[in-house]
Amino acid sequence: MSTQRQRLRTLRQTSTTNAGLWLDKYIREQSPEDKESRRELVSQVAELHEPPEYAEFYRRWRTALSSCRAEMREARVQGRMVVGLGEESVLETAVALHHTYGVPYIPGSALKGLAASYASQHLDPAAWCASSPAYKTLFGTTDEAGYVTFFDALYVPGSGHDGNALYPDVMTVHHPDYYQRGDRPPADWDSPTPIPFPSATGSYLIALAGPAEWVTAAFDILALALAEVGIGAKTSSGYGRMVFQTPPATAHPERGRIRAVSSAPADPERAAVHAFLTQLSVLRHDRVAPEIPQFVERWRRLEAGAGLKRQVAEAILAKVREAGREKASAEKPWYKELLSSLTD
Repeated sequence: MSTQRQRLRTLRQTSTTNAGLWLDKYIREQSPEDKESRRELVSQVAELHEPPEYAEFYRRWRTALSSCRAEMREARVQGRMVVGLGEESVLETAVALHHTYGVPYIPGSALKGLAASYASQHLDPAAWCASSPAYKTLFGTTDEAGYVTFFDALYVPGSGHDGNALYPDVMTVHHPDYYQRGDRPPADWDSPTPIPFPSATGSYLIALAGPAEWVTAAFDILALALAEVGIGAKTSSGYGRMVFQTPPATAHPERGRIRAVSSAPADPERAAVHAFLTQLSVLRHDRVAPEIPQFVERWRRLEAGAGLKRQVAEAILAKVREAGREKASAEKPWYKELLSSLTD
């Protein structure tokens, strides 16, 4: 079954083609029996370079991270990586691609989940179990955010395999009837089914923000987790292994050497406020309306002196003004409460 209008069938990708758009919209044929169209689509996507505008966007991203006082380090994929393999796709597989520029990236939630899982499963359980103070402080709970913000890790321009961020890959199901229907035992005479999919290569900018000692601990945990476990799918087959290009604070982090940072730092109030302001600073303007009430509620529960709470209240009000929501929020009880706190 053809999936393209006749007028589009002669269209070919160019140097400015968005890989994500091409992958989603430009498969030639779509039927269970047609494997050639899928292989062709993956090969076409893997040939695409990042668009020329991406380098400037990447530069602005680094500048924005610096303004948030985030610590940045590049990590390189040792082989190939596939994050988002199970997401919805015209293929049976997918890969996480930046919506605007079509380059692979690693969601911050994936990095945080990997670090949290590694800490609770592989580090000293007395210090890093999921119920420990250090774990809750670094990664947060269902009620409170953690001290460290994990940003999305963007692809470093031009760092991929032969200059390409994506690679044409394949996985092979050797016993499809056994796995899909379960009505026939696997046998040597079964016909293997190759499944093409794009995987990612290159280096990625990993950025964390928060109190320095907690950021250091998070980077040390990530260094071990990325090297030993890997990120994304197919890690049991060697995918997703990464190493930092610049050494972490602990030159050769080892499991036994990653100690839990004191759950009562020298100035816990300022550390909590710093974490709060960091998370507020990266809140997108289009998310202010639905999410700012949650920040206000956290401000109410914030255990800090009057001066620090006033600083946080001023930051929340400034974020509302930056997003152009001041007029719409002026009559809200929480907005009046914040204003009132500045004059108490």
